[in-house]
Amino acid sequence: MKNILKKSDLSISSELGIYSNLYKDIYFDKKHGIKETQHNFIKANNLASRFKKSDKFIISELGFGTGLSFLMTLKLWKETKKPNAKLIYISFESAPLTKIELKNVYKKVSGVKILFNQLIKKLPILYQSTHRIFFDSENVELILIYDDFNSLKNFKFKADAWFLDGFAPKKNKSAWNSKLFEQIYLSTKFKGTFSTFTSAGHVRRGLSNSGFSVSKVVGFGNKKESLIGIKKPLSSKINKVSSSKKYIGPVAIIGSGISGASLAYSLRKRNIECFVVDKSSKYASGASGNKLALQMPKLTLDNSPYGLLSLEAFTYSRNLAKNLNSIPPSDGLIVLPSRERDQVKYLKLLQNNWPLDLISNKVDNAKFLENINYVYMKSSGILDNKKFIKNLIKDVKFVANFDVKKVINTKDQLKLLIDGKGNSLKAKTVIWANGYEMKNLSNNVPINSISGQVTYLKENKAHNNFKLNFSYGHHFSQAFGGYHQIGSSFNRNEDKNYKEIDQINNLNSIPEFLKKIIKDFNSETKYRVSIRASTKDRMPFFCSLETIINKNTKNEYLLGGMGSWGFVYAPLYAEFLIKSLLNEPLVINSNMERLLGVNRLL
Repeated sequence: MKNILKKSDLSISSELGIYSNLYKDIYFDKKHGIKETQHNFIKANNLASRFKKSDKFIISELGFGTGLSFLMTLKLWKETKKPNAKLIYISFESAPLTKIELKNVYKKVSGVKILFNQLIKKLPILYQSTHRIFFDSENVELILIYDDFNSLKNFKFKADAWFLDGFAPKKNKSAWNSKLFEQIYLSTKFKGTFSTFTSAGHVRRGLSNSGFSVSKVVGFGNKKESLIGIKKPLSSKINKVSSSKKYIGPVAIIGSGISGASLAYSLRKRNIECFVVDKSSKYASGASGNKLALQMPKLTLDNSPYGLLSLEAFTYSRNLAKNLNSIPPSDGLIVLPSRERDQVKYLKLLQNNWPLDLISNKVDNAKFLENINYVYMKSSGILDNKKFIKNLIKDVKFVANFDVKKVINTKDQLKLLIDGKGNSLKAKTVIWANGYEMKNLSNNVPINSISGQVTYLKENKAHNNFKLNFSYGHHFSQAFGGYHQIGSSFNRNEDKNYKEIDQINNLNSIPEFLKKIIKDFNSETKYRVSIRASTKDRMPFFCSLETIINKNTKNEYLLGGMGSWGFVYAPLYAEFLIKSLLNEPLVINSNMERLLGVNRLL
């Protein structure tokens, strides 16, 4: 995997205004940026009127730039949207601005300071991936695709409106070519619109030839003309897609681990009624119940779907954990490659232009690593499991001690959940997220049970300021809650009993240099055993139950197979499942799609 993003190279001057040295062009009018944006994109697409009528609206943009178009759209959405309406804003950018550059820009722009401050807190580290940002209170999802514009062909969605804002055609030819115009047309709903600041002849002809009905309109400021357009059908036969809202609630989520909690979060931020059911008295009593978990990406040398999806999932889950204040103070993660091929892999990755916060070969104030092969992942590290799940599941009803034995279809098209005591609950939709016990539904559920034991080693108080974490096949955490977490064993069974050999192996796995640094390990240890639900390719899945069981199980779904990576993958997979149920576009690189569903495992 290579990070191919370009450096923005921004400059700000009284002469040129907000200027890109990379493209030798301005981002927007130096005196009237807001008015220019309103004219070229907001008004040109008639958004005020359309927002008032829409339950769901999708905007796509070529050129996120300073984010001004997004902020103006967000401002209008707040003022005009229908209750519970959803806005999805998809923006492509190959040379994103740094946070410092953006802060300097908005010193010069007034009128959107509050919204900008909300945005700047949520913006990701600059690396090539799909980054998902939520403004929960407004039901807005910003999907930033940091990649070349031509990567649009890898994503499946239909936009209601397009902002074409990729610098002047003469300055940035990659944003204005016939193949891209055709892809924009294919990625637009019938009667969807576009607007752009330019009126260049080849742009007008290209968009027209791709299928749009194109018109010239009065431009902004010194520009005499700009272009707008609407998607016209290629034939007289139009397959109209219903825009009616899909109601899936109330949703019963079975299982309160990281999968169930992630589902609850995705539903409640959309104001969809749901409740979580668990056979235990407390949430996260199974595999998600360890004190902490590591969040890190599984980077690959090639652009394999596994590597791309891992990076996207990590980005989403880590940012979500930060936003939910679930990450303890930490100095990051040290990865110790134990095999020669891993050393070669990481050496090459270090040469692939990734930001230092994601992966580097230097840790400040860590002389003990001078003669050791390692990579440093500053943005990776530990997560407070219980706090994260508690914050995800916040404000969602939790039904404890309810062991679902069967689900019955009722005459009123609801689902009746019945436990072993004869108690019942009603829901419209049921999602099974109960880990390895999902196998009880059918022998066809593609899950393998893996027993894992972690060891808790009491911290040495003299080293409680040691905030580094280590991954080396096993893991060794910084002290948290008075203990270092070490693990984990992998046993292909469902045995929850303590094993002395696993405790010994966990302790013996600690690298010798760590034993020397954190001297006088306290002999006091604890343990925890739980059962993970894994798959043959060690990647999760979601699907309808009908896909696996040839019975009437309409409105029942599965989310599982997280293995030991649930706190990386579950939040994103849960989001994808809920999106699919609501007919929202996943907006995922098509190369990754096969890793989402269950068919690859059957």
